[in-house]
Amino acid sequence: MPRKEKPRAGSMAFYPRVKARSIIPKFNSFNGCETIAQCKPICYYGLKVGMSHVIAKNAHKNSSSYGQEIAVPVSIIETPDLKVIGARFYKQNKTISGKKAIFELLTQDATVSKKIKGNKSKKKIELDEVLKRKDEADDLVLITYLDTKSTTIGQKKPVIVEIPLSRKYDDKINYLKDKYLKTITINETFNIENYLDVKSITKGHGFTGPVKRFGIKVQRPKHKKQRVVGSIGPWHPATVMFTVPRAGQYGFHNRTTYNKKLLVIDNDVSKINPKSGFINYGVVRNNYTVVAGTIPGPSKRVVALRKSTRPIKNKTDVTDIKFVTK
Repeated sequence: MPRKEKPRAGSMAFYPRVKARSIIPKFNSFNGCETIAQCKPICYYGLKVGMSHVIAKNAHKNSSSYGQEIAVPVSIIETPDLKVIGARFYKQNKTISGKKAIFELLTQDATVSKKIKGNKSKKKIELDEVLKRKDEADDLVLITYLDTKSTTIGQKKPVIVEIPLSRKYDDKINYLKDKYLKTITINETFNIENYLDVKSITKGHGFTGPVKRFGIKVQRPKHKKQRVVGSIGPWHPATVMFTVPRAGQYGFHNRTTYNKKLLVIDNDVSKINPKSGFINYGVVRNNYTVVAGTIPGPSKRVVALRKSTRPIKNKTDVTDIKFVTK
């Protein structure tokens, strides 16, 4: 008789399976992107539209379908311009690892400031007044907002996000002076053919049992309970290991997909919009990007984009991209 083996149910790579603190994802590291030659944003935000496919020529020379037209699954992300409404200044904290926010500049624009949580100050602060204190800090990030009102998702409240910059602190100060109360586009951050990491919050399912959460086997009918774990541990020592599948939070997790090739950056929405719009989203109205493969999260979810930080093993080499709209 062959030996019966079964792999464990549920990947250990995603522990702990906890609920995300915020629906807005955030990257904490950029793997050297801060030292590039030009001062520019190294992160961008958009809204997941959905999936589609494009027809393109395979440019991978070692492939059996080299030179032939193939169908490539793609994800579409709507990327409206980000408006710079302020900046947050940080200083390296010697007592704890990381940086501490010292002070911030935030516009008092009536259309935006009322919708920012905690922005109750009525005193108007100018950029020049804040820059007098610039020596107190050693780093800054831009405070921008994603104008969801210009899209079709139905959300009126803008999404406030932090955008980190590359280069040194003095270069960031000059960039802030130039871009304050102006907009940043996706073209200033990424170029076509870049490989990106995409971070988002997955679809939430709430509190679920171990069968749905880990994919364990359902017990036979004669068992007292069917959708339970057969054994959660020995009597002696009386302990339950953290690796045992248990009921708990499933979905609404922070997840990152790596090395997604950026195929298209465009503003011609007629190329991608179906006649009836995208399911659960509607039509695209702003700039959009198309990346190869899947990305986490449902439609209308906010996604964060950065340049890839891991070695690229399987490259996506395609040319002559043609959109297929239904």
